[in-house]
Amino acid sequence: MANRCSEELADLLTQVRLAEHHLARAVVLAGRLASSGVSEAVEGLPLDLLLGVACRLTGADRRTLIAAGEALADLPAVAALFVEGAVSWGQVRAITTGAKRLTTAQRNVLDAQVAASATDSFDPDDLVWAARAAADDLRARRTVERAEQRRRDANFVSVQAALDGGVRLYGEFDAVTGAPILNALDAAAGPPTPAAAQASGTVAGGALAEGDASGGVGGGDADTAANDDGQAPGWSAGPRSRQYATALAQIAADWLGGDSRRPARPLLIAHVQVADLTASAAGTVELNVRGPLPRITARLADGLAADADIRAVVFDGARPLAVSDKLTARSIPTKTRIAVQARDRGCRFPGSQDPVGHSDVHHLVHREHHGDHHPDNLALLSRRHHTLTHTHGWTLALEPDSGQITATRHTRTFRSLPRGTPLAPPRRRDPDRPA
Repeated sequence: MANRCSEELADLLTQVRLAEHHLARAVVLAGRLASSGVSEAVEGLPLDLLLGVACRLTGADRRTLIAAGEALADLPAVAALFVEGAVSWGQVRAITTGAKRLTTAQRNVLDAQVAASATDSFDPDDLVWAARAAADDLRARRTVERAEQRRRDANFVSVQAALDGGVRLYGEFDAVTGAPILNALDAAAGPPTPAAAQASGTVAGGALAEGDASGGVGGGDADTAANDDGQAPGWSAGPRSRQYATALAQIAADWLGGDSRRPARPLLIAHVQVADLTASAAGTVELNVRGPLPRITARLADGLAADADIRAVVFDGARPLAVSDKLTARSIPTKTRIAVQARDRGCRFPGSQDPVGHSDVHHLVHREHHGDHHPDNLALLSRRHHTLTHTHGWTLALEPDSGQITATRHTRTFRSLPRGTPLAPPRRRDPDRPA
């Protein structure tokens, strides 16, 4: 039985790789044929309609296939990586969508950056988010600021009465407004219960529900009817969700009762590079959910300076320069913990998207083996991946200069860069090397 399951697992990986290979070829061909008139001349149908009737693709699927193929014409390096299997269809789909509003020259720059960055050290989602951030940087500053303002203007909370006498709350917030709300909920709710920490695919500790790509906490539609349990479809009342509900009620009761505690404020982690001390860069809002770290413009970061809690950590490359003298203290010093959190920005186990708030500081060389509290010996691991590391015998190693984590078990090796790592600059072409 074990041998059969092992063979099926190997077969699954092989089939996925084959599917990606064939899909890459199909996308490139769709881009070449889309405006060529070949489909009309040979089949008497436009390519979009032919893919629908001959391959049973839905309208959304065939439009995405053709649009991605056309965009890859301006992203030749991404196209080559796709055909080679170095990037996946999901990554290509996201990158080409993000490049939609860029000029041809801007796409060429983005293409060179992705080519310089697409290694297995980038987790699949992290490469997508880095590419989107690079695309935002290439767009006009005024355009980005207007989009930022539109997100703030769209904040809302809707309250609906339920037939059983209860209420349903639904809302959406931009990153800056959502940060203090989630910070307050996490502080009031306390640490996730073991069940919440281990939950996967539910709204546990601010995690996205399966299939939810909106960036909000959970999924679902405010206008959908309740299911048999009285919940709106797409939402999950997991352990952490119930903790949040209790915390929200307590926050409201404290406010009505005249609690004088300082209100929650957004937390900005300012990453300051030694080499760029005079540069004006956007800040990052620490939002305790899975998904990309929300970036804000320098203009908004400056406006928040009077109203936000600021933690500034100075970096030399990927290495934080906050090192405590208490390397062998009983507990990790606060400034060292903050520096590690700023460097890692979430769980560092390859493929994990668990946020900072649900991660513990892990000693790469354990204390019983004389490991100390130096940041180079520390990494964030969420509770479930911390358990997985110890239970299944994974060994983690940190490369301080790049921040790369290497996870090794038997013949398997996976790598990950810190969450939110930007794309590398385009590689410089050797003038003596033929094109």
